[in-house]
Amino acid sequence: MLKRFRAIWDTLAQKNAPQLERQVATIGEKHYVIRELRTEDIKALIEVQREVYRGNLPWSRSAFVSELVSPLPHLYLCAEYEQKIVAFCGCRINGNDGHVTNVAVLPNYQGAGIGTWLLQQLETFAKSRGCLTMSLEVRLSNRDAQRLYRKLGYVSRAIKEGYYDETNEDALDMVKYIEE
Repeated sequence: MLKRFRAIWDTLAQKNAPQLERQVATIGEKHYVIRELRTEDIKALIEVQREVYRGNLPWSRSAFVSELVSPLPHLYLCAEYEQKIVAFCGCRINGNDGHVTNVAVLPNYQGAGIGTWLLQQLETFAKSRGCLTMSLEVRLSNRDAQRLYRKLGYVSRAIKEGYYDETNEDALDMVKYIEE
């Protein structure tokens, strides 16, 4: 019985093991703590969304919980500066695609390279899981994000009409083909 319990425990522990060890990254001239998100961070993530999306909340508390505890392969990261979450992003593995589900950087920290750094970590994770592509959707009105994604190698694939429920705004579907 003890062997069976230990085998189940080891499987669960491995499944819940961090994909990325907590680390300090120097981006620009600032030092950020980069770590995986936990369910305890959801209140802070909602506050980041409020500021980034001017009061709109694309993701609810339950959406964050669902992603963070999902049994599907995923990686959700945040960047902290002075013990405050200033950016976060996430990726879920769907077959051979690493789908970027969310990227948010507080306005005062945008343009500093944090988004680029986090997206590169997601790509490394996706490659380690055998992905051939990275994909994402971005608001048609968000030209700055589109520029960033293009700079990182993403190309436009299609327009998804009425994709964003809260505003009925269209989304640009983008993909990046990952080189091995």
